[in-house]
Amino acid sequence: MLTVMSDTGEVREAFRRASALVADHRADLDQAVHLMAAHAWVGGGAPRFAAELSRHRAILQSCLETALAEISRLVVRHGMLPPGMPSAQTSVTSMTATSSAFRGVNVETMNGLVCALERAAERMSDLSVRLHAELAVLCLPTNAGWDVAHSADWARGQARDLKRRLSWIQRAEPDAWTPWDSGVVPSGVIGFGLFEAFAPDPGMAAALLRRIAAGDHTALMAVVALQEQGQDPGLAARVHTWWRGLPRGLREQLVSAMPQGVGSLNGLPASIRDRANRLFLAMEKARLRTESARLTRQIAESGEPTMFLPLDAVLSALKRIDMIERTLALGGADGHPPVFLLSFNHAGLGRLVVSWGDPDTADTTVTYVPGLGTRLDTFDEGVERARRLWQQCQTTAGDRRVASIAWLGYDAPQLDPGIVSPSRSVAMGGAADRGAGALAAFVDGLHAAHQPVASARNVLLGHSYGSLVTGKAAVLRPGLLADDIIFVGSPGVGVEHASDLGLAPGHVWVGEAGNDPVAYLGRFAADPGDTGFGARRFLVERSVITEAHSNYWKPYSASLRNMAMIVNSQSTHLIKAEPLSQPQLLMPELAPPAVRELNR
Repeated sequence: MLTVMSDTGEVREAFRRASALVADHRADLDQAVHLMAAHAWVGGGAPRFAAELSRHRAILQSCLETALAEISRLVVRHGMLPPGMPSAQTSVTSMTATSSAFRGVNVETMNGLVCALERAAERMSDLSVRLHAELAVLCLPTNAGWDVAHSADWARGQARDLKRRLSWIQRAEPDAWTPWDSGVVPSGVIGFGLFEAFAPDPGMAAALLRRIAAGDHTALMAVVALQEQGQDPGLAARVHTWWRGLPRGLREQLVSAMPQGVGSLNGLPASIRDRANRLFLAMEKARLRTESARLTRQIAESGEPTMFLPLDAVLSALKRIDMIERTLALGGADGHPPVFLLSFNHAGLGRLVVSWGDPDTADTTVTYVPGLGTRLDTFDEGVERARRLWQQCQTTAGDRRVASIAWLGYDAPQLDPGIVSPSRSVAMGGAADRGAGALAAFVDGLHAAHQPVASARNVLLGHSYGSLVTGKAAVLRPGLLADDIIFVGSPGVGVEHASDLGLAPGHVWVGEAGNDPVAYLGRFAADPGDTGFGARRFLVERSVITEAHSNYWKPYSASLRNMAMIVNSQSTHLIKAEPLSQPQLLMPELAPPAVRELNR
């Protein structure tokens, strides 16, 4: 049975003890919050975990304030003056969920976070017992003691889970961490490998990935479909973490059993995607050759003319595969970098994603997004543009490694008789909306699979209708899509001002040939070439009107050299136009806006 403390001196002594508890325990969770603010863990569910940590720190300090206030009121009821109230608040930097150029996690700091949570849990457990005892003996509410105990349990559980998952990740693939300096590992791996429960999973990808590991091809296609939508910015990082955690033998088994789907997964290492896609390419070539021989035989035997159509389709698919093989054969030959086949599909208009150089280890990666009229049959030109840009970038890149990607990852609108009438043309925004999601998801995968390099850069280059795709993708990933975006021959990028794309000022670039018909044909929102749009213009030489839209990659041209300078972050060396003494009606790219409007 509790004895009510009525002696004035004992009440004052209880207040003194409670004040000491406040001073001793108010900062129990501060060290953990400091470590999160120091980027112990960036990516995945880090912001949500940081918010939970801050919430429990607030609970701790609120409980101390409440207990002290209750005892203070009891002191007043005993006829004494209100005692001075020590503050239970501390000053500490809180973690914010903003984007950062830092793309890794410091394992040593993460271990420090574990230790900080373990110490806090032990200290708060002791505090909860003492706080409960002080309040109970005074016949005051003991809720504060219970709440502190719950926060102590939370800290203890998180420390245990963090330690277990960190150990699991390092044990899952030890060689995955060794190439990176200072114990730094990819943010996506830590983010989803440590606290997957904190990371949003709108498409139930975690469950689908577990089914893929069991050999479920339907689940694999479901994840690929989720990628195409581009609605989940964390999907590629989750895929990367899942892949790293699989036993090596199981990974090899999945590549062999389901090469097409595995090769399409954003977030997997480029080397894995390349191997899976090359295997799928060889399998498709063999299948199509067998089908071609069967159809040829059937035509010879039956003379049925309707069989020529399916045979023609098979032969066209084989031509597409031959084109891809010719590109792959250049890898590592005659001064070319290795070529990585990151995705392909010969069905329909076709898809193809090829990288000159390894995007996982590159210091700078630039992704070219093609536009109107592009299809797999003619995309050898797009692949060549990416190669020329890689070659030009390397001339001034110094020791920095460059990867140049040709990305045909969407169905571009095709030329049709109504193209001159925007209201009737197929070149409306629907294809760009679908392509933007796929492009954003692809870039998520580049970030997730990239080995952490503090100074690594990512650049997007949108041409023609591809600039609209790129602009819409930037809106889907504000501030995260790229360090710089370049638009050439653009009919509009879907926003009214460069600042709407989410990049830092001065990192949106526009190049327009003065007589490029697509750049003046019709607009998707504001004209990115106008001064009021807020982009930085770079020089493009004039070409005859029939070539102007495709001459941005002409060897040794000012436009190609300028694009390479922008990719390499060397904008102070851009080639500039010679000053004109008077407006030139035949060169609208260099003339005042009024003259350009007159020409139009």
